[in-house]
Amino acid sequence: MARRYAYWLCQIGGWTAYAGMRITLSSFFQTVTWGRAASYVVLIGAGVLYTHLYRRLAKRHGWTQMSLGQLAPRVVAATLVASVVLHFTMDTMGRYVLELDFYEEIDSEMGVLLASVVNGWILLMLWSLIYFGVHYFWSYRKAEVDKWKLEAQAETARLKALKLQLNPHFFFNSLNSVRALIAEDPDRAQRMVTRLARLLRGTLQADDMKTVSLEEELSTVRTYLELEKVRFEDRLRHQIEVDDEARSHPVPFMLVQTLVENGIKHGVACCRGGGVITVRAEVVDEALRICVTNPGTLDTEEGGTGLDNARERLELLFGAEASLTVENTGAETVSATAMLPIRVVPDPPAAQEDVTLVARG
Repeated sequence: MARRYAYWLCQIGGWTAYAGMRITLSSFFQTVTWGRAASYVVLIGAGVLYTHLYRRLAKRHGWTQMSLGQLAPRVVAATLVASVVLHFTMDTMGRYVLELDFYEEIDSEMGVLLASVVNGWILLMLWSLIYFGVHYFWSYRKAEVDKWKLEAQAETARLKALKLQLNPHFFFNSLNSVRALIAEDPDRAQRMVTRLARLLRGTLQADDMKTVSLEEELSTVRTYLELEKVRFEDRLRHQIEVDDEARSHPVPFMLVQTLVENGIKHGVACCRGGGVITVRAEVVDEALRICVTNPGTLDTEEGGTGLDNARERLELLFGAEASLTVENTGAETVSATAMLPIRVVPDPPAAQEDVTLVARG
C-alpha cells in the first residue's frame, strides 16, 4: 500500500512538475493562453496514463527480473512507441480541440514529428531510468535483508545444534559424580542433587539469552566446581580472582564453565596429586580478559568439543574481535585465555529465539 501511494504520488507529481517547467519556460517567450495551459493539463493526464500502461506492460512480462542486456532493447522500443503515441495525442488535441500549434518555428510536418517524438522519447527514457533504478534499488535492499535473515537463521541453527550436542554429556558427567556419593554419604548426595538441580534450572532459565553477566557465569562455575569436588575431593582446589570492573560485562553462557571443565579434564584429572584451577578476569585495553589456569603440560593446542564450540560461539557473538587460545604458561601450567570486546552483543537482523549453550570439556 505504501509503495502504491508513493508510485501515484511520484507519477502525478512528476508529470505536474514537468508541465509546470514547460509553462514557466514558455512564459519567457510568449503569452501563456488558457488554451495552452489546458494543453499542459492534457499532457499531465496523457503522461500519467501512458507511463502507467507502460509500467503494467513491464510488470506483466517480468522486465524487472531481466538482465540489463535483456531490458535495454525492450525499454528503447517501448519508450519509442509511447513517445509516438504521446505525440499524436498532443498534436490531435492541440490542432483540432485547442487550435494550437506547438511547433510554430518548424515548417515541415516531418520536422514537427521528429522534434516531438525525440523530446517525448528522451522524457520517457528518463522516466524509465528512474522507475527501473528505484525498482532495482528496492530489490537489492530486499535481497540484503533476506541475506541477513538467512545468516541469522543459520547461526541460530548452529547454536541449537551445539546445545543439543553438549547438554546431555555435561549432565551425564555430573550425575555420575553424584551417584558415587549415594551409598557413601546420602546427605551430601542430596545436597549435590540440589546443586545439580539449581544448575539445570539456571540453564533452562537462560534459554532465551545469548549472554549473561560474568558475575552470573561465575555463580554457575562455583556450582559446577562443588559438583566436581564430589569426584575429586581434595585433589581439586580452585581460586577465583575477578576485578569488580569486569563482573558486569556480558559473556557467552557457560563459556567460563567450558574452560574450567577442560582444565579439570586435561589437567587435574591427569595429575596424581590433582591441582588448582585458577580463574582470573580483568578489563585490559577495552577488552575483557578471562584466563583459566590448570596444572599439566600442553604439547599442541588442545581441541575437543568444548573448546571448539566455545570458539565458534565467540565468533558468532563477537566476530573476529574475540579470541580463545590455549598455551603452556609455565613448566607445569596450561592457560586458556578468552578475549572479548567490551560491547553489548546485538540481536540478529531477524527476530530469532536465542539459544543458550551448556558446554563440556
